[in-house]
Amino acid sequence: MKRTPLGTPKSRPKPTRGKSDALCKRLAEEYPSQFARWLFGAGGEVKVEKTELSREPIRADSVIFSRDERETLHAEFQTTIKSKIPMPLRLLDYYVGLKRQNPERRVRQAVVVLKPTGEEIPDRYEDELTMHRYWVVKLWEQDPARLLENEGLLPLATLCRAESGEKLLGHVAARINHIKDRELRSETLNWSRVMAGLRYDKGLITRILKESDMLEESVIYQDIFRKGKQRGKQEGIQQGVKQGVKQGVKQGVKQGAEREVRKVAMRLLERRIGKLSRTVQREIGQLGLQRLEALCDALLDFKSRDDLTRWLKHV
Repeated sequence: MKRTPLGTPKSRPKPTRGKSDALCKRLAEEYPSQFARWLFGAGGEVKVEKTELSREPIRADSVIFSRDERETLHAEFQTTIKSKIPMPLRLLDYYVGLKRQNPERRVRQAVVVLKPTGEEIPDRYEDELTMHRYWVVKLWEQDPARLLENEGLLPLATLCRAESGEKLLGHVAARINHIKDRELRSETLNWSRVMAGLRYDKGLITRILKESDMLEESVIYQDIFRKGKQRGKQEGIQQGVKQGVKQGVKQGVKQGAEREVRKVAMRLLERRIGKLSRTVQREIGQLGLQRLEALCDALLDFKSRDDLTRWLKHV
C-alpha cells in the first residue's frame, strides 16, 4: 500500500487530546498489517475497508479491515467510554451492519482504550437474551516491547505499561531515530508527542522526545558527510594544484571528510551524554574516517559516558 503523509502543514492536526482518537484511526489506515497483527493476531493480506455503514456517518475513531476476504476486523479507539450511544451498543450495531454487508465473513472487534477512565470498561453488550462480546485493549496495561518493533505503533507505545515514563519515552525516541525516511521520522515524532500528551506532562515530553530532533542530525549525518567530502575534495584540489602532485588531492579529500564528520560526532556526543573530557576529545581526534562513521552510528544507542568509554576501548 502506497504511503501518504499523515497530514500536510495546513491539514496536520494540532497536538491536542481531542485529536488522539482520529490520529489512531489514521495510523491504523497507514499501517493496517501492523495494527491487525497487534490487535487480532491476523497475518496475510490486510487492507482498509471504507468505514461508513449504510445507515450511519463515518466515525472519526473507527477503522475496518478485511483479511484475505475471509474476515472483517473492526477496531475502535477511545479516550473515554462516555458517549450518547453506549459503547457496547455501538459495537453491536457495527457488528450487525458488517455482518449484513458480508454474511459469510467472520467479524472480530476490538476497542483500544488509550488512557485510564476511572470507570469499568465493559467488554460485551447484554440485554435479556442478546449478548455480544468484543476485545478491550487497555493500552496502559500493554507491554510496549511489541509496539516498539513496529514504526506504525510507536506513537501508541508511549501510553503502554512502564515503570519509568522517562525510560519508555527514551525507548520510543531511540526507535524513531532509526527511521530512515526523514519525513516519516518527523511525523512519527510529532504523533508520538500527541499521544504522550494524554499521559505525561509537557516538560517531560519536550525533554525526552525533543532529543529526537537533535538526534535527527545523526540519522541524516550522511548528508553532512557527503557535503564534508565535497568540501574536502575542493580543498584537496586546491592543495593539489598548489603542490602540483596528485597525492595532495587525495589527502585533501580525506582530511576534509574526516574534519566534517568529526565535528558532527563531537556535537552529537556532547548533546547526547554531556561535555567531553579533553582525553576523550583527543581519542576521537585520532579516529580515522571509517571509525568516525561507525561512531556516528553507534552513538544513537549511547545512554551515558560509560557507553562511549566502552566503545572507544574496543576501537
